[in-house]
Amino acid sequence: MRLSGKRALVTGGTRGIGAAIVSAFLKEGARVVFSGRTMSSVQSARQSLPTGADAVGYAADLAQHEATLDLARFTEQHFAGGSDVLVNNAGIISTVGIEDITAEGWDRVQAVNVRAAFFLCQMLSPAMCAQRCGSIINVSSFAGQHGGVAGSPAYSTSKAALIGLTRSLARRLGGANVRVNAIAPADIETDMTANWPNDLRNRLLDLTPLARFGSPSEVSTVAVFLATDDSSFMTGQTLSVNGGAYFG
Repeated sequence: MRLSGKRALVTGGTRGIGAAIVSAFLKEGARVVFSGRTMSSVQSARQSLPTGADAVGYAADLAQHEATLDLARFTEQHFAGGSDVLVNNAGIISTVGIEDITAEGWDRVQAVNVRAAFFLCQMLSPAMCAQRCGSIINVSSFAGQHGGVAGSPAYSTSKAALIGLTRSLARRLGGANVRVNAIAPADIETDMTANWPNDLRNRLLDLTPLARFGSPSEVSTVAVFLATDDSSFMTGQTLSVNGGAYFG
C-alpha cells in the first residue's frame, strides 16, 4: 500500500491507460478523483470499480477552460485542501494531416492535451508546495519524442509540449520537493488502438523491437512508481514505455 492516505487526481480516468492508473492507485491505497469527458463515461467507469473503492468521478470537457478550473476546485474541495498526486492523462488524438487540419482542430488538441494540464498544475501545485511534497505525472507519448506515425502534427506537437512543460515545472517546483515527471507510452492496446487498421498496426510493430503492443497495466505500474517515494530523487524525467520503438 505504497500510496496509503495519498490523494490523487487522474484526468481521463474512465478508460484505457487512465482507468488502469486509477485502479492501480486504488490498489496501493490512494484516494482518487478521476475525470471523464461525459457523465455517462464517468458513471460507467465508477461502476466497474470495486464496491467501496475510495474513488469519485467528475465529468469535465477539458477543451473548455472553465471546466478545467472547475475540476481543480472540485478536487481541492473533495480532498479538503488539495492533492498529493496529479496525473495529467486526458488527451485527444488527431489524425488529420498537415494539409487539412483547421485552426479549430489544432486549438482543441492543444487545449485538452497541454492547456488543461498546465492549468491543473497551476491550481493544484501551490498546496503541494505548501506541504513540501507532491508528484505531478504528465502522460505524453512516443509521438512527442519520435514525431509519431498515426497522429497528426497537432497531436505530436501537443505531446512534445507536455515534455517541455514537465521539464519547466520540475525546475520551478523542485525547491518545494514537488516532483514533475512524464511517461511516454507507445503502441498500447486500448479500445482506440484496437480499431486501427492492420497496416497501421503492422507499421508500428515493425518499429518495436519487442514486437507487440503494450498493456495499460504496463503504463500504470510506471505511474505508481512515479507517484511513490520509490522515485523520490527523480524529477524532470520522461520514462518511455514503448517496447523499444524509440531509444532517445
